[in-house]
Amino acid sequence: MNPFFFGRSERPLFGLYTQGRSDGASVATAARAVLLCYPVGSEYLRAHRAFRQLNLMLNRHGLNVLRFDYSCTGDSGGAGVEASLDEWLDDVDWAIDELMDTADVDEIDVVGLRWGAALAALGARERDEVRRLVLWDPVVTGRGYFDEVLPDGAPDGTVGIEGYPFSAELRAAMSTVDLTTDLADGRPLATSIVVADERPEHLALRDALRARGDEVSYDVVPSPGNWAEVDPFGDALIPQDIIRAIVDRLREER
Repeated sequence: MNPFFFGRSERPLFGLYTQGRSDGASVATAARAVLLCYPVGSEYLRAHRAFRQLNLMLNRHGLNVLRFDYSCTGDSGGAGVEASLDEWLDDVDWAIDELMDTADVDEIDVVGLRWGAALAALGARERDEVRRLVLWDPVVTGRGYFDEVLPDGAPDGTVGIEGYPFSAELRAAMSTVDLTTDLADGRPLATSIVVADERPEHLALRDALRARGDEVSYDVVPSPGNWAEVDPFGDALIPQDIIRAIVDRLREER
């Protein structure tokens, strides 16, 4: 396990790189490498244990893995109120380069959860080095996301959502995201959509990507809990069946 900082000097990104393992022994490089893109806000905390489990399972199958915190989140540089969508997309770009350099590979796979899936999809559309994209319970539209987390609307200025600040500028930028149209001009990309329940926006995204010419697999893997809701006890979600499905998708073309 190798925690480190990378990216721009004025606002460094915190990353955690782990090497793939073969026959129980650590190897310097693996045939493949995977970038994991966290969700944002309170969903980042709820997903942390699930990402650790996914990371571990990928390593066990010989895959190198990098997970990282976006600017102004987690242990990366910057205050929460300074976060911006454009900078988060730049962070994904930095992370792709960092993983390829660290793992010494020419192409990678990218897995994103919720907003991490949206950022991964938007960040990967211009990167030829991305071989496969896995979208896990993706946020398809920013407007739909805020309708869920702010059902009564939001006042002007910075709003706290379950303890995490979202500035008016950040919310405005996130609200413009619609993967069904934003990805229309991107390059065709092998994509797996893995969801806990079937929703109209997930089907719309699947159909839009297929219309673009993507090779798209779509799996509904029922799982308890909801990333967008915090239960009374603050339990973390570790949906084992979905994690196994994602690992299987990434292993199938090795």
